[in-house]
Amino acid sequence: MILPVLQSVLTLALVVAAFGFMFWRLWHFGVLVNTGTRGDEDLTSRPGERVGKVVSHVLGHKKVLEEPVSGLLHLTFLYGFLTLCIGHLEIVLEGLTAFRRAFGGQPFSYEWILPEGVHAVYRLSQDLLAALVLVTASIALLRRWSGRVGRLMPRSQDAENILWFIVALYVTFFLLMGSTVLLQQRAIGDPSPFPYQPVSSIVAAGLAGLGTPAVERLQGISWWGHVLVFLGFGAYIPLSKHMHLVFATPNIYFFRRKRFGLPPSIDFESSEKFGIDQVQELPWKSLLDTFACTECGRCNSVCPAHVTGKPLMPMKVLHDVKLNLRFENGADILKFRDPRGRPVKEKAEAEAAYEPRTPLISKAAVARDQPGDVREDGRYLKVNAQVHVDEIWSCTTCAACAEVCPVLIDSVPGDLIGLRQSLVMMESEFPQEATSAFKGMEVQGNPWGVGMDSRTEWAADLDVPILAELGREVEYLFWVGCAGATDPRARKTQQALVRILKAAKVDFAILGREEKCTGDPARRMGNEYLFTELATGNIETLGKYKFQKILVTCPHCLNSLGSDYRALGGEYTVVHHSALLAELLAEGRVPLDLAGGVDELVTFHDPCYLGRYSKQYEPPRRVLSRVGVKAVEMANSREKGFCCGAGGGRVFLEETMGTRVNVARTEQALATGARTVAVGCPFCMTMITDGTKAKNVEESVTVKDLAELVAERLRTDA
Repeated sequence: MILPVLQSVLTLALVVAAFGFMFWRLWHFGVLVNTGTRGDEDLTSRPGERVGKVVSHVLGHKKVLEEPVSGLLHLTFLYGFLTLCIGHLEIVLEGLTAFRRAFGGQPFSYEWILPEGVHAVYRLSQDLLAALVLVTASIALLRRWSGRVGRLMPRSQDAENILWFIVALYVTFFLLMGSTVLLQQRAIGDPSPFPYQPVSSIVAAGLAGLGTPAVERLQGISWWGHVLVFLGFGAYIPLSKHMHLVFATPNIYFFRRKRFGLPPSIDFESSEKFGIDQVQELPWKSLLDTFACTECGRCNSVCPAHVTGKPLMPMKVLHDVKLNLRFENGADILKFRDPRGRPVKEKAEAEAAYEPRTPLISKAAVARDQPGDVREDGRYLKVNAQVHVDEIWSCTTCAACAEVCPVLIDSVPGDLIGLRQSLVMMESEFPQEATSAFKGMEVQGNPWGVGMDSRTEWAADLDVPILAELGREVEYLFWVGCAGATDPRARKTQQALVRILKAAKVDFAILGREEKCTGDPARRMGNEYLFTELATGNIETLGKYKFQKILVTCPHCLNSLGSDYRALGGEYTVVHHSALLAELLAEGRVPLDLAGGVDELVTFHDPCYLGRYSKQYEPPRRVLSRVGVKAVEMANSREKGFCCGAGGGRVFLEETMGTRVNVARTEQALATGARTVAVGCPFCMTMITDGTKAKNVEESVTVKDLAELVAERLRTDA
């Protein structure tokens, strides 16, 4: 009589302990996330769209299934485990109600409440899905052991622990079900397999050589083993990367619709500290990202910095931020906060004076030629719970990591810019090459430091109207951009575009010497103050004139003028020249001569700020189609496009670690067999052209802007 009661008591104690621990730890992590800054981000608008994201990305596995093999494996785990949890609940309830045996009753069973047919289907689903999940876990383990999936290397003990939990859960399940089936077969005197438990019946056949007492002992041991593994799994979740099971859904719901790839805004009039150098200064959404990370490695596998041997690994950045918060500084930070993790006014001064025991930014010297310090792929082995300055400055802000993330983590580029802000504006620590770019933007309004009187030299003899001289509203304000106005190669793009605009009779004008850099390089390199100065100055200048749209040839200008300036009051309709060209060509407004045909292949390189930031993939391809070229796609194109290496201000910085990003991208272009690489960005033009020189193919492979390809086909009488 005492054993059934003891079983119920022990089961209750285990359930309370396991799930109590799990919920306590998850609550604690929620409080840690809440220590992050709130800022002015809008993370709740359009709830319908957000729910749709949850449905498509969690239930539909939209991003995960972009890699079919791992996607199907994960889909099996998700829906298999959700269905099997119904059975796990039954087994736990059986233990909780085992005391009924002491009073002549029976423990709980779904058989009590389910119709016979439904119960049979339930049994069949549990049997087949348990087998499927067991096989899937075995395949997942073999994939990790094989070393053939690069993003899963080096092997993660935490990830393998989870898989071993799953294996143990369903091995004990089948030992329990197999022994139960065998005992039932012997009770009715019929050894026939149970049709609704086919796999368990096979296990029962394998146990048939055991005597009934041994089978009963095995049943009891398997029951306890299964319950312990199930509850242990629940307790292990908040100690492992599988806490993403809890945090992924809210992380997807609160995805950033605006202010993508940027740190919190800074009020320079009231702030005494600029940028981020402590973990609690990160936005709460960024901290949530770290707990939602599945550690799948997709971000690392597409990061151009990591792929070319730099120390930056987006997944490691997330992991190190989480470690810094959880194990290094979280307990100290909570001393200044209320029970929910929010700031306490009376403790604000003390928190401001707080020096973290482990700084978020590491400036430790790393011997890159020492195997013990640096792994073959560039990772710094001795930097943990911190983000190293070399990682901070390796980022091109291309957002490839955000594009592939299955749980919509998009904070890494913005957070790294926030760390740059602290280094640049608070400590004046940045790569030496950035000095001239900052000075050029500050003094001459462009990062090359070319005098303002040279701003219109590119337009000599083209009769380009200047807005101030025109004295009327125009349809398009042509924003020439710093590269377009000062770089000899980029000037050719602007000249070609002007020829097209005139041939198509487009109403446009330029600002001329009044135009200054949008500030994008300053912002991405962490000099937010300089960006704000340039942006507010440009907004003031633009406010003096009337125009319907702004036309740009630089995707970085497109993003700054069309997106970043909104926070400062600059609301403009900004059009990239590829979109306008596609429109003009479709309307037949550009007089082309296509009689000669085209013999050579052309491949298009997707600029990151045109593609991932602005979601414009089709216009450039429509342009190529209209001018009759034979276009071929690179393996890494559109959403999977590979950065040229210029973003994040990297075009102005030396690349001293690993191989050059632009060379890697050029090699991808050359692999297509194309003799012309088409671009839609002056920075990409520079980087890919340099790449062809590095590969010694500059004589046989040309790099041209879309506007040049169109202008080459203009009728001579246009």
